[in-house]
Amino acid sequence: MFKFDNILICLDLTEMDESLIGYANFLVDTFNPSSVTFIHVMDTYEIPEEITGTITDGDKPLKDLLKEEIEEKVQDHYKHADKLKPTVIMEEGLTVEKIVKYAEKNKTDLALMGKKIGYVGEGGVVKKIIGLIPSSVLLISETSAYRFTRIMVRTNFASPSVVALQMGQYLQSITGASIEFHNVYKLPYNFFPEQSAQAAQKLKAQLEPYMTKKYEKFVKKYKLPADIPFNYTVDVKGDEAQSLYNYAVRNQVDLVITGTKLKSQLANIIMDSTSEKLAGVEKNVPVLIVKDVKEFVGFFKALFE
Repeated sequence: MFKFDNILICLDLTEMDESLIGYANFLVDTFNPSSVTFIHVMDTYEIPEEITGTITDGDKPLKDLLKEEIEEKVQDHYKHADKLKPTVIMEEGLTVEKIVKYAEKNKTDLALMGKKIGYVGEGGVVKKIIGLIPSSVLLISETSAYRFTRIMVRTNFASPSVVALQMGQYLQSITGASIEFHNVYKLPYNFFPEQSAQAAQKLKAQLEPYMTKKYEKFVKKYKLPADIPFNYTVDVKGDEAQSLYNYAVRNQVDLVITGTKLKSQLANIIMDSTSEKLAGVEKNVPVLIVKDVKEFVGFFKALFE
């Protein structure tokens, strides 16, 4: 069973930190965890020694100065210190390695990250962390609302969708949110070149019996509840993540949950592309990426030990 007992919030010393700390308040209110930890990793290899020397305070190391800055932010914006005292961790080294190892060692259940934290190009920090970390990862933007009222669970009719649904049911039991399955049916453009709204609706109506049967088969195979609402959209542009995001925005979805699994033993391609794209900075609906913990812990040990 899922439980958000140990929550890790990843900060990067930007304005995004205030949003993350504010969202941490919401998570503490909602899930009543046993621990909440704020972590920042200083990539010292990126800071020339001559610059480091100009920004120290007397004999105080730069690492200590940055930790004080984080502690001040947490003190100003974290509202539950009397209920649950936070831990502030300042690490030095490679960001991905330090965060992933900390999460594994301390049995993190949920890592909270901002969609703008180091997410630059193919080598983005967020992309690498969410691919390697054994815990679930929740990604938010500065505009994310503090609520779970309507949850959309992405399904591709495979086992990761089952894990995502189980997470959705856990959140529903805590928050009372509604949950629904959503599938993106990928149709090659050359089969359906028209893109008018009327043509799209016509195609969806024609697909209805097929999609209903496919969903019923999926529910039966994995012995899932038969009363979970199911909907789908048709994608002719080859961008499942954008289709999911568009649906979420139109229907005021508060949270998109997607399951993911190992695709390769190579760290740069272990997460499916749709989950990765949903983590993109331009998609500001919160996304919760759920994993098969046993599978990822085994991979983690093989990778780092």
